[in-house]
Amino acid sequence: MLDDLFAYALTAVIVLCLAAFMRQRGWGIALPLIALGVVVGLAPFGPAAPPEPEVILILLLAPLVFGEALSSSYLDLRRVSRPVLALAIGLVLTATLAVGGVVSVFVAMPLAVAFALGAIVSPTDAVAVSTIAKRVALPRRLVSILEGESLVNDGTGLTALRVAVVAAVAGSVTMLDAAGMLAAAVGIGVLIGVLAGWSMSTVLRRSRDLVAANSLIVVAPFLIYVVAEEFEGSGILAVVVAALWLANTQHADPGWSGRLAGTTVWRHVTFILQTFAFCLIGLEIPEVFGRLGSEEVTLVAVLVPVVLVTLVGTRFLFVGLMVVIDRSRDRRRGVVRDQAVRQAVVVAWAGARGPVSGLAAFSLPLVIASGEPFPHRDVLLATTFAIIVISLLLTLSVAPLARALGVRGDDDAALARTVDSALARAALERLDAAVSEADTGGERIAPEVVDRLRSNCEERLDRSALQADELAERPVNSVALLQLARAMVRAEQEELLRMRDEDGLPDAIVRPRLRDLDLRLEALGTER
Repeated sequence: MLDDLFAYALTAVIVLCLAAFMRQRGWGIALPLIALGVVVGLAPFGPAAPPEPEVILILLLAPLVFGEALSSSYLDLRRVSRPVLALAIGLVLTATLAVGGVVSVFVAMPLAVAFALGAIVSPTDAVAVSTIAKRVALPRRLVSILEGESLVNDGTGLTALRVAVVAAVAGSVTMLDAAGMLAAAVGIGVLIGVLAGWSMSTVLRRSRDLVAANSLIVVAPFLIYVVAEEFEGSGILAVVVAALWLANTQHADPGWSGRLAGTTVWRHVTFILQTFAFCLIGLEIPEVFGRLGSEEVTLVAVLVPVVLVTLVGTRFLFVGLMVVIDRSRDRRRGVVRDQAVRQAVVVAWAGARGPVSGLAAFSLPLVIASGEPFPHRDVLLATTFAIIVISLLLTLSVAPLARALGVRGDDDAALARTVDSALARAALERLDAAVSEADTGGERIAPEVVDRLRSNCEERLDRSALQADELAERPVNSVALLQLARAMVRAEQEELLRMRDEDGLPDAIVRPRLRDLDLRLEALGTER
């Protein structure tokens, strides 16, 4: 027991150290963590206990998806709801059927098991896709489509997987039964997700204890998942819906006191879960491939290219059909989109798989109803791992492809200045109204207080105007600007800590200023 605990603790330390090192340098963490997992899995001290399928889904997948959904924008998703739903539901089901059909033709595998493989590898992964979006400067609409698809399609894929597993375990399921199970799982999952999201937002809005409130958010995904599954609903879909509801509520309410703390907590939780999920895939690779016989290795060698080509081909055909439909509708409306085809190519190529597919593969039952082992379970696991690694390698080409096609991100500098100016003017108007109300009521506000607040807002307006004039005269290297701004804030941090350590500056003075500097650094988008 202690040996296993030590092995897991040592592995966790090594994994987090590597992830922190890669993150600090702005590098992708997925492939290095999988490679590290393989090394640790082969090492004498590596954890040897096989994961329990249901435990893996609850402990890793539910909070991981919750964290990704919590950081998403409901409004952005609503603006692109049509392509997101088409990809997340239509494409996943199409790819599941395509992979299942093709695999059953090429390989002597039960149709239900082939469909299970299709359901596992069809959904794109929110973690992998968000990594692509951060690394590649894509238009905001494309990022919203890719991230929205990867969030919603988890529920579709796992629900389809449940139907396929029931068919494989029970031996027979009619198409009508499968459709009924799918509809019930989606409907119940959405309903429980809405109820959970509304309940959490109501409780958190009224809570003044941020520690208790954030503790509730941390444990919520586990409870939501278990309750939804208990009622035969999609646990993952319920978790996603609840997180989106909560995210929309907390960002729509200007008085939400726990917004910053909650975001910080879940950013940390999501990062830790991402590292463990990728490492878990690597940990299991030596064990799974070690259990394969020579015939099974040959089977995997056949399955991997067949499945990969089917996934890529299906995605390109489906996205191409969406473009044809969209352009036909745009012509009727007189709308012209210059980059529609080029952006569609990027969307079609950016279909990365990641931890969700790996964790879904882990969830395959060990035995079927007759007590016999689940057919080809290790083959499905090995094929899934190979597809994940290859798809992550392919994502490295997304950035060069986007540049070659001329697909560029949105220039938000002018919009940001306009918003900053509008915010400063709104603050000035509220200040003038407050001063007028105070004068009317006979409670005059001290002039020095008003002057100080007014001066701050006017400085913000002047700064926005100056930036606009400077950028109009000559372009500014935004990357260099951010790097220098971060360096300046870090210099302030270092000086503040030096004054504390060498000059004895009290923490009562240091901590509020250090927090302000941390917030400024966070606003600059630092990777720290």
